Amino acid sequence: MTYSQQHTDESFEHLRGEEHKGRQFLRCSFRGADLSELMTTACEFVECDFSAAQLKASTHKSSSFLNCNFTHANVFASLFERCRVIGSDFSGANLQDGSIKGGDWSYCILRQQKLIKRDLRGIKFKGADLGGSSFAESDLREASLESAVLHATDFTKADLRGTDLTDANLRNAEFKGARMSLQQAIQFAGSYGIRIE
Repeated sequence: MTYSQQHTDESFEHLRGEEHKGRQFLRCSFRGADLSELMTTACEFVECDFSAAQLKASTHKSSSFLNCNFTHANVFASLFERCRVIGSDFSGANLQDGSIKGGDWSYCILRQQKLIKRDLRGIKFKGADLGGSSFAESDLREASLESAVLHATDFTKADLRGTDLTDANLRNAEFKGARMSLQQAIQFAGSYGIRIE
């Protein structure tokens, strides 16, 4: 893909309310930057540092965030639509009241996040660390949780019909009131060593 502008090893402190399309950022620092209401479309961020950045009410459409650091970032009320957010670390980040529409969030670190009552249909969380997070009452139909870490993850009343749970670590996960297909229920039982005959 050809980008309109490319930035490598640069630092940014203030992009509040700006709109960027088709730009590439390689190993750039947005550490502690004010990125509130930032809008990106078809941008690519590779190994960028967003730690402690303010991304409140930002909007990202068809953008990529590959192996980026979002630790302790404020991503409150932000939208990620059809984005590739692969291998990124959201430890301690605030993702409350945000929206994720489609996309690929494989191998991300999303521990202890409250993703309650969200529409997460069809999203790919393959290999992601979701330990201790809550998806209570969320719609995860046709999502992929293949090989994900789901230790102590809360799926209370979540809709998991069609969700891929292949090789997921389900130990101590909570599924009270969750909806799943018969095939998934058999797979779930197998992960606990239960034989259904």
